[in-house]
Amino acid sequence: MAPKLSEEEIDDLIYLARAGEDAGLSEMLGEIAQREGSTPAEVLSSAKDETKATCLHMAAANGHSKTVTLILSHLPITQPKKRGASSPTSQEETATSSSTQNDSSSQPATSTPEAPYIDAQNTYGNAALHWACLGGHLDVVKLLLSRGASPTVANDKDQIPLDLAAFNSHMHVVDYFLSQSRDLEGDNAQAGGLEGGVKDVEMSVEEEVEEVADENAAGPSKTSA
Repeated sequence: MAPKLSEEEIDDLIYLARAGEDAGLSEMLGEIAQREGSTPAEVLSSAKDETKATCLHMAAANGHSKTVTLILSHLPITQPKKRGASSPTSQEETATSSSTQNDSSSQPATSTPEAPYIDAQNTYGNAALHWACLGGHLDVVKLLLSRGASPTVANDKDQIPLDLAAFNSHMHVVDYFLSQSRDLEGDNAQAGGLEGGVKDVEMSVEEEVEEVADENAAGPSKTSA
């Protein structure tokens, strides 16, 4: 059963993560977990503000790498996808498909599994990795990716974390994504992957700059008195 947190407790946890107050955050997580008979991970999952932002969102957005490390220490380890991971053979796929069909005929349909905490999205679809990229916090980006955060989660504007880094000219973050693209996307990287994505982003930024330059050259638009 999920722990029951008051609005004040949620506000305090969110604040402590945003401010990077690790000692206070650790103490409060422990106290609530003991009271509710739960784990700190379950407390973290229940602590979301009105926009569904988590403590991890707040710590990542403000570049608090130690706080991010503290939060991640309470979560189950999710290994990032590595290049060269074996894919199922056609026979295995056929067997799996048949098994799934047989199971579905005898069992009720289940809902889509909830995303892991590290990839939790707020109301606008942004995960903690989005916010880390938005702020250009490379150390936090590395931490999140090393613990299995997905680099391809899209927000409600269909932007992945890489897009936010590029749009805000955090090229050191973009360069890191590209240097790691093979490990992050496996064989998909050979077909473009993140490298193809960032080229599209760079072209979009250049087009926007050109449009602004054209507008400035034309002078301010006339308005009626």
